Amino acid sequence: MLEALDLDPVQQQVYEALVDGAVTVSELRSGLALSAARVRAALAALEQLNLVGRFAAEQGRGEERYLPVAPEVAFESLLLAREEEIHRTRRHIQLLAARFRANAAGRDPLDLVEIVTGRAAVIRQVDQLQRSARKEIRGIDRPPYANSDPDRLDPKTGMMPVQQQMLRRGIGYRTIYDTAGLATVRRLDTEIEAAAELGEDARVMADTPTKMLIADDRIALIPLRAAPHELVSSVVVHPSGLLEVLCAFFEVLWARALPISDYLAGRPPGASDGPSPDEARLLALLTTGMTDQVMARQLGISYRTFQRRLHGLMERLGAATRFQLGMRAASLGWVLQPPGNGRAYGAVNGDVDGGVNGHAEPRTNGQSGGGRTAVNVRR
Repeated sequence: MLEALDLDPVQQQVYEALVDGAVTVSELRSGLALSAARVRAALAALEQLNLVGRFAAEQGRGEERYLPVAPEVAFESLLLAREEEIHRTRRHIQLLAARFRANAAGRDPLDLVEIVTGRAAVIRQVDQLQRSARKEIRGIDRPPYANSDPDRLDPKTGMMPVQQQMLRRGIGYRTIYDTAGLATVRRLDTEIEAAAELGEDARVMADTPTKMLIADDRIALIPLRAAPHELVSSVVVHPSGLLEVLCAFFEVLWARALPISDYLAGRPPGASDGPSPDEARLLALLTTGMTDQVMARQLGISYRTFQRRLHGLMERLGAATRFQLGMRAASLGWVLQPPGNGRAYGAVNGDVDGGVNGHAEPRTNGQSGGGRTAVNVRR
């Protein structure tokens, strides 16, 4: 734990042994199973850092004694020095970034983009881009995924650790999740809900055209080509006309995507008698256009339980079809809409089931089956 202060493992062991009560070289040797030379070298380094004090043997008898300086006192000055060093480094990086931007206009066009190849390199670039953000990360999340291995995800939330760290630092995230990813890999009830609780603003869209990651307005990452099951190469885009187009393109898609994060964070709009958390999640899923089976899996319930909850919500709102359910939920303010879109989101049930593209598909016996729910009433 003290490596950040440039203490090597032996120095850390020696200091902790002193804290635990050892005072002489002999005691340290027997307790740590180290040679006298290594113990003395570690003590000399700790003494130079003002972490320990050395005291001569009493009346020339016995061994020298070493006592640790109180940790809260000993390490405070080291921490302050390290923080100042980090601040100086950050200021220098900002100066370098300003020089880079000032000279960008005269660069060779080939310097404005770079190709990253190989899964490991793409993963490193994704992490580096997120850590470079100062205000906001914008992203389009869709298959294929380069960093979906279990060891790359938080075991409790399913989130990527880098995203957690950046959200906790106050970096904003706006993410458009493609329904293809929700149907196969992403989980609303774990990773996306956990991100929403930390402040991510999430929306959902079907058939997004590409993956994308943008840090502030400074750098973007898009796929160069994608293998059938793995992202193997990407293009890093630096400040340029291409980057401006990518930023504007994201905003166009964002305006068309369906809000979902407020539902997942337990903040559905509406009156005091609004939807319960389970009903809010169900409504959020109904706007995505996923099949009933996929929505049931996202909720962690059986298909039969999903149907029972759906029909219970329809009965509560007095809706005979999913289309009526969407309209009535929208009129109550239970369904979020993108800014500037006055249309209600709904899905059709009963004799007609609205498809993702708004095409009506006949159903029999009032069953919704495994068909898709309509994302909204299309223009």
